[in-house]
Amino acid sequence: MKFLVKEAILDIEKERVSKFLEKYDLEYEKNIDCTLYIEDNDEVIATISSSKYIIKDLAIASNYQGENLANYLISQLFSILSKRRIFYYQVFTKPENKKIFIDLNFQEIITVDNTCLLETKNFNIIDVLTRIKEEYKIVTTNNGVIVVNANPFTNGHLYLITEAAKNHSQVIVFVLEEDLSFFSFDERFYLVKEGTKHLKNVVVIPSTKYIISSLTFPTYFLKKDVDKVKEEAKVDANIFMKYFMPIFSISKRYVGAETDKVTARYNLALKEVLQDRLVEIRRKESNGAIISASLVREYYKRGEFIKIAPLVPPTTLKLLQEKIK
Repeated sequence: MKFLVKEAILDIEKERVSKFLEKYDLEYEKNIDCTLYIEDNDEVIATISSSKYIIKDLAIASNYQGENLANYLISQLFSILSKRRIFYYQVFTKPENKKIFIDLNFQEIITVDNTCLLETKNFNIIDVLTRIKEEYKIVTTNNGVIVVNANPFTNGHLYLITEAAKNHSQVIVFVLEEDLSFFSFDERFYLVKEGTKHLKNVVVIPSTKYIISSLTFPTYFLKKDVDKVKEEAKVDANIFMKYFMPIFSISKRYVGAETDKVTARYNLALKEVLQDRLVEIRRKESNGAIISASLVREYYKRGEFIKIAPLVPPTTLKLLQEKIK
């Protein structure tokens, strides 16, 4: 039987796909930019979506799973993505779909509980991380690590990094590469690098797409649906333990004690996976209040630089003042 593949353009089409996905415990997310679906007798029976290079939400109705619809949908999606000059793909799917993608020349990154991540073989997490290690000349062992979004970089971040630097010959600071924050990656990376350049045993590195990214931890950026955080955070934490820790010779990962619900859940998942290799440090305060990037952003939007000054390094304050002009 030949089925017609349609692209969901109208809101009513996307709503129908969303209802179909709910049957398979999948959520239609707002950051999806392409959705294909197949219907039979005016009922959605199969679908797949993508967000840039990330393929997700593959679902086939149980009574149609012998019709080769998965491969049909995937090939159609690849055709669309190739026209957009996208030739590398990552897949966020359920373990039962893993073989479909492996047969299409994908390789597994990790499987945790009900989530499997894969990527095309023209890109490899081990090769990527090894190349970065060589580029930044990471030759020490027993390294500490901190992962920051730094949106923007504050004295709270600096305090955490400074404390970690006391315990290791080298501390690696990964700055989240996803450009889904108020400040761009280039701005955030610059601020962290400039704000820590006096610490001679600190190296600042882009995070890659394998830590807290749209693939590994989309809820981090959406800041909603806290119940989904635990599973996503567990995936992210296991990728960190399986790949980052051995390749970069990491012995400890440092986090600040969190009040934000999403990040607090993430820290909890990290603790469950890393156990005593995770160190939580009490966050720095100013005038009795915890220093947070969200508070700095609030002051920034109101142009209250007098209030920002005690919360950030001089390099951050300077950039914020220049941006407002």
